[in-house]
Amino acid sequence: MTRNKLVSLEEAVAGIADGSKVALGGWIFNAQPMALVRALIRKGARDLHLIPAPGSIAPDMLIGAGCARSTACVFISFEQLGLAPHFRRRAEDGSLEVTDLDGPGVMAGLRAAMCDLPYMPIPDLGTDLPRYAPHQYRPLPTESGERKLLASVAIRPDVCLIHAQQADEHGNVQHVGPPFLDTLLAQASRRVIVSVDRIVSTQTIRRNNHLTKIPSAMVEAVVEAPYGAHPTASPSLYRADDVHLKEYVKASAAQETFAAYVQQYVLVPTHAAYLDTLGGSRIAGIVVSETNLH
Repeated sequence: MTRNKLVSLEEAVAGIADGSKVALGGWIFNAQPMALVRALIRKGARDLHLIPAPGSIAPDMLIGAGCARSTACVFISFEQLGLAPHFRRRAEDGSLEVTDLDGPGVMAGLRAAMCDLPYMPIPDLGTDLPRYAPHQYRPLPTESGERKLLASVAIRPDVCLIHAQQADEHGNVQHVGPPFLDTLLAQASRRVIVSVDRIVSTQTIRRNNHLTKIPSAMVEAVVEAPYGAHPTASPSLYRADDVHLKEYVKASAAQETFAAYVQQYVLVPTHAAYLDTLGGSRIAGIVVSETNLH
């Protein structure tokens, strides 16, 4: 019989040890695993090595809360709202170790881990990355006249945190919208923990099996967390909350105001309490349900 993998947020993150390599799914202001991130901060996680898909508030909040020691990333950005405040500050003062990656490098590194290979070849685009990240990019021998190649070393996270729209209690995860890099991150990681906006029946999963991007065999735990990507979007269900994102950026300008933000929105007893803090009118204002799979 398939195991029930439905757990609480606190149970989901309890086994993430300090110093772990933690991958973060989603894409900038879409499907960031925010409920799981807030639970990690409440847990008091430390010395994490973050491997975000192009992200925003999820890695930045972990960095600002003192949970991260290093990151390997293509970029962490708040796009139209400016640079990621804590990432920028910690990178500039040298208290955060940053490994710069490019798109081909991170994709190839994850694919190498997925295939249980030591590296994956990519074209040498002539950047300085092999000089600044020699542990990730290594020249490969080529014949005269051939295109130069680099080996992108396998990137294997200890655990991957993902937010999707729905799953059943067994951990069959469905994206009602783009999966971004979530499937690749999940395949490359040793453990996969997923939060979803809703738990649906296995019959619903089977009726819409084309939406299943991450099967239960890959998932360690699943958490039901409505609006668990807030303040980022959960595609097809709700938009990013631009007002809250601006509030976060403003609060992050100084340590005192950021501490107040964390106290108000992160150090709350439950995810339901977080939603209560936001208020019903704020939540109603971002809902854009385009589907109703039950």
